[in-house]
Amino acid sequence: MAQYYLIPKTAARAVPALGALAQKIEAWFLGSCFWLLGRLSPERASTVAAAVFRWLGPRSGKAKSVRRNFAIAFPELSEQELEDTCREVFGQLGMATAELIKMRQIWAERDQRLQFQIDAAAREHLQASKPTVFVTAHVGAWQLTNLISLHQNLTITTVYAAETNPIMQQMFYQMREAFGVKLLASEEGVRPLLRELSAGHSIGLAMDNRLDSGEPIPFFGVEARTNITAARLALRSGAALIPIRAQRLRPGFFKVTVYAPIVSPDPEASTQEQAVAMTRRINEHFEEWIRETPEQWMCLKRRWPTPGKP
Repeated sequence: MAQYYLIPKTAARAVPALGALAQKIEAWFLGSCFWLLGRLSPERASTVAAAVFRWLGPRSGKAKSVRRNFAIAFPELSEQELEDTCREVFGQLGMATAELIKMRQIWAERDQRLQFQIDAAAREHLQASKPTVFVTAHVGAWQLTNLISLHQNLTITTVYAAETNPIMQQMFYQMREAFGVKLLASEEGVRPLLRELSAGHSIGLAMDNRLDSGEPIPFFGVEARTNITAARLALRSGAALIPIRAQRLRPGFFKVTVYAPIVSPDPEASTQEQAVAMTRRINEHFEEWIRETPEQWMCLKRRWPTPGKP
């Protein structure tokens, strides 16, 4: 996550005292915004946040990565279409922020706001209380996939990216507690995840971002360094590998879909070969979701290598 939201990183690094002050100011400012959004209904909070993010986002440093990712994934888009898509990506990010703020209310009003659709094979697996590796992408209302824990009474540990601003980290952590899952910072590695799976629990990973040490696997027809940890964990522990998606039907209303487990196409192959093949299938799911609603893919980091760079 971002270290500084309102000042350039170069300025903060040049003057450490400025950086510390900026983090306090940012925490106060964003905390005040979150408090105001929290006073609104989920629908109104999403609408307001989307409007603000649509204006601010395209002017941020993240916009360059968004435009580049979409130019590679959808080369048929015109320059104007790229700009329009980029602006809407940030609008959707605003909605996702509002949804995190309103998560407790969304769950409390789940009978009106939430639909769950679970594949028959996945349902049988979940009802047997067997360990699962849930995988999703930053598409739509992806954070709501965590609510499968409350819906199915599962013990799930979800990996998240911690904020470098300690004040913001505490703020976001408290909001994420509404998911009903255990939270594990990504820098803690895979050992805690293996322990959870060995104990018969489940884990959740969003894995559409670039991993420099990942395997080159096609994504939208172009090789991209891809994290195969989810498949490797499933193979090593015997857990099921299950894609899960949360769609935003309209502001404040959602559908969570649990797909059929992904199985190895060749159980006799090496673990590495099986993991790559299973991750390729995960990427196919992600491509399908993104093609369906491209403007809802929050691809704020460089997904494919820049020419001349790894």
